Amino acid sequence: MTADAANRRGAALMSIAMACYVLNDACVKLSTDRLPPGQVLAVRGIFAVAILFTIAVTLHRLQGGWRMVLQPLVALRCVLELATALASVFALAMIPLAMVTSLMMTAPLMISIAAMYLRWEQWNARRLAGTLAGLLGVLIIVRPQDGLTSLPPWGIASALLCAALLGARELATRRLPPDAPSWMVALAAAVAVCVGGGALGLTEHWSPLEPKDGGLLAAAALCAALGNYALIAACRRGDLSAIVPFRYTNIVWALIAGYVLWNDTPDRQAFLGIAMIVAGGLLSMSRQRP
Repeated sequence: MTADAANRRGAALMSIAMACYVLNDACVKLSTDRLPPGQVLAVRGIFAVAILFTIAVTLHRLQGGWRMVLQPLVALRCVLELATALASVFALAMIPLAMVTSLMMTAPLMISIAAMYLRWEQWNARRLAGTLAGLLGVLIIVRPQDGLTSLPPWGIASALLCAALLGARELATRRLPPDAPSWMVALAAAVAVCVGGGALGLTEHWSPLEPKDGGLLAAAALCAALGNYALIAACRRGDLSAIVPFRYTNIVWALIAGYVLWNDTPDRQAFLGIAMIVAGGLLSMSRQRP
């Protein structure tokens, strides 16, 4: 596969992953109104493990796969997945979804700069400019200045921590051993989040799980599992600095979901932000001539 083809494939998978994560976040946000964070993570994790395990058994891919979990980078990614999930749930429980999305969208910029700084990729002015353009587009859409100062400091800190952990997680994903299957990494991460949620639950008072909450968390688990698999596959090939700007499609998917589910119509400013996100993504995909 050529570098350009790998980047296009990675961009498509990243966009699919972001769509899945938006649906996951919406379901989690609805669940945290009634359930504590540990219970949300544990129950969603049980569903996610069941879904991924069923897929693995169906495809006859479990044999010998678990030995890969013992590799340090796979274990590190599981730890980062758990930390990211915890920070995300705490942030979603305290501040609005749009604000969480806005603050977490600093992750692509962190990833692009880190990948270039670590010399995993060459410095590329166009890709960096595309990442910055996408970030500016997100800020135009969600207008954090309209309500950021009134938000709980711990909520803001959790969202920013989540962004940093996302960056570290995707950098670790990029360095995973080639013989570690993406489905196994996703399954291991789901197990780690489930166990972590259960451990956090020891300090909480869990509420009876109503059918509505169970349905929301099952849907969140399906979206999280599919999104995690797509994200892992996206980050393993191609240039991270070309692929990660498509994380900004997260906010585009959020606007589409808001329109379809709640009839929220984006204004002109939102459409300007979307245009900047698209332009930034295209710019990051273009080659820089020497």
